[in-house]
Amino acid sequence: MTDLQRLLREEEDAWRDLDRWFVLVGDDRFEEPTLTPQGWSPKDAMFHVSGWMDDCAVQLGRIRAGTFDPTDETREAIERQNQAWFESSRTMYPADVRAGFAASRQRMIEAIGALLEITPEAVEWFEESGALHYAKHAEDLRVFTRGSGP
Repeated sequence: MTDLQRLLREEEDAWRDLDRWFVLVGDDRFEEPTLTPQGWSPKDAMFHVSGWMDDCAVQLGRIRAGTFDPTDETREAIERQNQAWFESSRTMYPADVRAGFAASRQRMIEAIGALLEITPEAVEWFEESGALHYAKHAEDLRVFTRGSGP
């Protein structure tokens, strides 16, 4: 069994790092589409991370209920979801994206805490949607805030 406290500590550390980089992005650059070569802005990245945290909470709920289906996780499905969130984020107000960011994380934390057993699938969802995912986007933001481009 995986140590829940270790998972939560790693997530917290990575969250603090990611949030620190988002804080450094000024309002005047939050929607600037130069964070990634694909034209993402920091707002798009924040909405994307929020989306995966929300989805993680849903999947952890399914794991708890015994209805989780790992066959739903294909590369194509992931890419379709990323594209859908990218398109949605473009229509959203920055304040709404920022407000949803911490709320999504809270749902994910509560969902893993509600599990009776921390299964390998739960660990994978939590790490991939949390600490590992945060680290990738924190690096993008680090480069962006230092003016080096994507």
